[in-house]
Amino acid sequence: MDVCIENVFPAVAMPLDPFSKDARESKNPGPKRLSYCAAGDRFPNIVHVVVDAFFASVEQALNPALRGKPVLVGRGVVASASYEAKMCGVKTAMTFRDALRICPQAVVVPGQYEHYADFAESVRRILESYAPAVETAALDDFYVDFAGTERLYADYEAGLRRMQTEVLEQTGLSVSIGAARTRVVASIASRLERPLGFRMIAPGTEEGFLTPLPVATLHGIAHVHAGMLVDRGIATIGELRQVPRAALESTFGDVMGGQIWQKARGLDGRKAMMPSTPESVWRETTIEEGTMDTEFLGGLIEYLSGRIGLTLRECKRQARTIGLRIRYVDHFSAHQTARLTRPSNDDRELRAEAKELFAQLFARHVAVQMVGVNVTNLEAACWQDVLHGRGFAQTGAQPFKIPAKRPASRQTAASC
Repeated sequence: MDVCIENVFPAVAMPLDPFSKDARESKNPGPKRLSYCAAGDRFPNIVHVVVDAFFASVEQALNPALRGKPVLVGRGVVASASYEAKMCGVKTAMTFRDALRICPQAVVVPGQYEHYADFAESVRRILESYAPAVETAALDDFYVDFAGTERLYADYEAGLRRMQTEVLEQTGLSVSIGAARTRVVASIASRLERPLGFRMIAPGTEEGFLTPLPVATLHGIAHVHAGMLVDRGIATIGELRQVPRAALESTFGDVMGGQIWQKARGLDGRKAMMPSTPESVWRETTIEEGTMDTEFLGGLIEYLSGRIGLTLRECKRQARTIGLRIRYVDHFSAHQTARLTRPSNDDRELRAEAKELFAQLFARHVAVQMVGVNVTNLEAACWQDVLHGRGFAQTGAQPFKIPAKRPASRQTAASC
């Protein structure tokens, strides 16, 4: 069906497509990346790597008897389902009763949360052996920046496929890979052909790649927003690109409307990797369809806190403030912060504070779709902290007794 944008959104002057020839020629060219092919096209250096059915895949790797069988992970509701189960129609957030009704041969496991972080770290180490800049975006996905490595890979595609194979061979986990110039396009490409998918988007072909895809394909756009677009006759990203930014901001708000406009053009407005001296550190993960499993969510919070602690130690930084944000499936979100009694990058201290925040925030009988942990007010680790063993929980050594923690002051906010 042809869409008449004027009948859907207010008439606003059409913005220039940033990937179009006119847009490229209208701007002063910035620093060019090294070419990766004879034609001299820009290097599609941003690679998104996502582990397929992460929790279920880890359970299959831990127990070879489960390989090739439909596996459901969780308690009460499905937190993760293997692709064998998904082929039967099982979806995350289903109750086990419904899941077993449509897939009676499925094997249910409660989840060995203590092992998930180890597998994620193993995947990360493999990725770091291929490129120096690796960012953990969520529990099961990573962004890798291959900029500056062009001379190392005479055949770039073969190098990425070798990386994919090495992850499978060393960890037992299959990953899907997407390569493009931006994070948005790379993350869409990696998710299109799962499991064990592989897609490279040649520079200059982003518009043709995105145009026919459903709007729900845009990662990070909530189902409710995609549904609102479809209700207005905007079914594909190509149709969405015709909608002026001002119209989207008027309908969805300045922040979300701007994000939708950017994502439809393959942009996200963020650098691919964290700067070497960050002012804050944020780690989050999204649970498809959401879950109310508090043990499962607690395991995610422990993992995210551990990732933040590791990042702080790598940057030789400590945090004075920690925050936790949760978003429910009905899009109500809440966040809370706590000021630490002293600057820290100790995994145990960060975990304890984050779980305290979660205990206070999780007060609704609604499934949680996103959990995020962040630290702010960072400062350099000083030699006194080293002498006192602060921030080095991974060694297990504590030369001096750390004083008991005092109650942290807290600030709370919630929004719809």
